[in-house]
Amino acid sequence: MKKTLLMTVMLAISANAAAADFNGTWQLQDANDTQAKLDEAVESVAKEMNFFIRALARPALKKQTQICTQWRLQTVDNQFQWQCDGDDALVIPISAQNEFLRKDEEGVEISGTFQRSDDAITTILQSERGIRTNTWKMVGDNELSYRVKLESEKLPKPMTWMLSYKRE
Repeated sequence: MKKTLLMTVMLAISANAAAADFNGTWQLQDANDTQAKLDEAVESVAKEMNFFIRALARPALKKQTQICTQWRLQTVDNQFQWQCDGDDALVIPISAQNEFLRKDEEGVEISGTFQRSDDAITTILQSERGIRTNTWKMVGDNELSYRVKLESEKLPKPMTWMLSYKRE
């Protein structure tokens, strides 16, 4: 019995120790081709749309592809906070499972879900417009990839892109 309890405690401690530390400031890498990556993501979705809608869709899609030159990530008091450059920090409870978070600038309600694994943090933001999945994944000691997936019934396919960051 003592060995089983000791093994359980040791596994719990090692699992917590293995969890990646996302807290801190992360700086964009390869900034020179960032805009090209985002333009490619927009164009890959726009080209699937009706010719007449493309001109209207491109600016709306580009609005969703904000370049964050710096991320500030932090887990505090059972909440995860993420901040892009000088924008206001967004906050989600770690226990959030599709719970109301806030209203956007146009009054649209946004709910969110938080997920964490040993090497990734994911926030899933949902509104009547669609779903935005943000995933920060550790790919090295001080490196992470940031992947975004936008889904909407108005899009012919999900729009995705990925950028790389290093801890400052």
